Amino acid sequence: MSDLLRKKPKKIERSPTVTPKTTFSVNDLPQQPVKQEKEEVAEKKFSPSKPAVAEKTTTVRVSVAMKNKLNALVTMGIADTVDQLTDVLIDEYVTNILSKDEKKQLEIILDLYKSRLNNK
Repeated sequence: MSDLLRKKPKKIERSPTVTPKTTFSVNDLPQQPVKQEKEEVAEKKFSPSKPAVAEKTTTVRVSVAMKNKLNALVTMGIADTVDQLTDVLIDEYVTNILSKDEKKQLEIILDLYKSRLNNK
């Protein structure tokens, strides 16, 4: 063991730099036609009309089956996040299902929740 301390370590010599024989770029790859289905999904994709505002987040309890459905729709490209997807679904429900009176009632309740939040 003491011999190891007395010996001078050998210097490691660097080997020459290795360069690849062939290279390629993304432009060299063959172009594949985009399927029409993907274009249809891209058209349906949610694009927020409101500017993204940093809001507090919360949790909502849903069944595992519902979580899987929401995540599947996000994976399909309907929206970027589950939050955006639920916003789209609720907007569609309010627009197409609720009556005028129910829409007004919803607006009043939402204003009530907003005022409670601002008073805290």
